[in-house]
Amino acid sequence: MPREDVMEAIETGDLIVKVDDERVAGDPFKLDAPKRAAVEVRLPKLKAEQKEAMLAEGGEAGAQTRLRNGLDRLGELLRQVVRFYLGLTEFQITSDVRLEILTNLGFPGEVIGVFDDARTRTVAQQAIDVNPTITNPAHQIPAGLLTAITTELAIVNANLAPATGTAQVAHGELEAALGEWELAESRVRYSYCGASDELDRTQQLARINKQPRREAGEVPQLPGAPGLASFDAATLTLSVAALPEHANTLRAFRQPAGGEAQWAGSSPTTTVSVVDRLGPLTPGVSYQLWVVGHNGDGNGPASNHVSHTA
Repeated sequence: MPREDVMEAIETGDLIVKVDDERVAGDPFKLDAPKRAAVEVRLPKLKAEQKEAMLAEGGEAGAQTRLRNGLDRLGELLRQVVRFYLGLTEFQITSDVRLEILTNLGFPGEVIGVFDDARTRTVAQQAIDVNPTITNPAHQIPAGLLTAITTELAIVNANLAPATGTAQVAHGELEAALGEWELAESRVRYSYCGASDELDRTQQLARINKQPRREAGEVPQLPGAPGLASFDAATLTLSVAALPEHANTLRAFRQPAGGEAQWAGSSPTTTVSVVDRLGPLTPGVSYQLWVVGHNGDGNGPASNHVSHTA
């Protein structure tokens, strides 16, 4: 799931760019070249790292499932190995040879034991390594069983690192990108505060969702109600005729049947995606979709709800 602090940082970044693009040369609030460059470099990096973190989360979840299934399957295959040797009759194998083979395979005393994850991988590799050293072909692990063990161990080994470290690395890089962006965002705010004698009381801060310093008792001004929202099923976007009064951005929300409402997208324009923040809609699931206006004081009232089944 995308982090809300990152989503808000990206929303503010998009708004900073839009507002700055609207400013003309000579406007004291227009960003100078170094600050604008910092925004243009760090905002795309933050967006890219957010996507990488989300992909890593999904990949890690899939890898964890494959790893768990592979380990469970390996444990069952290794139990079959023990059952194979215990099933050989005295005319097929002597008790001394059986004990030696099972001990070499990791089953001392002919006891199967408990398969924790580490032992499962160790014994599986042992089976693969020891089998060729068994001189009597009739005493070797059956070919089909050994192939299955080899295949499952390869799956386990391939998913071990992605299941335990990929998302952690990605989130570390996201955290670093967020820190860099917050420095750029702070420079923008300080630039606005230094552009006039109003300092941090300037209402220009409100245009980029930054809270101007208020006088005691001054009431926050939330956005007004949106107009009628319409949904485009081809582009998966919601649109309104104009941004609500006092709103800087338009936020989309989506709620799957039986689930919770989630912030799905943000835009400084009158059209906003419902898949930008949370990813694709789930096929076959019915959603309620709506928009609200947003500014530095918070969200305004919701628009009409649109029903859509993916």
